Amino acid sequence: MERLLENVAGMLTGLWDWTIRLNGGLQVTLVLMAVVMSGVCTIVAKRMNGPTADLNGSLAGRTTIIVAAYVLGVVFMIVAMFGVAAVFAPLLGFVEL
Repeated sequence: MERLLENVAGMLTGLWDWTIRLNGGLQVTLVLMAVVMSGVCTIVAKRMNGPTADLNGSLAGRTTIIVAAYVLGVVFMIVAMFGVAAVFAPLLGFVEL
């Protein structure tokens, strides 16, 4: 479990360093795209969960797609939050560029 948490912390640290190094215009674009993609993942998950999404497939396949869409939605929302924090970090004095 500790190894998994170390890997996640390393990925989040890399994401933070990457978003800080982007210029302001790319940071805002990153945030907008991440929010849109998170919304798309949520819409896909909700549509797959509805009764109109009977795709002649198995319930396990639909459930796998729903879980993957929700997990990707959460990942994109974390990227968006890191992007917003990176936009305001230099202004608040947390990071010197």
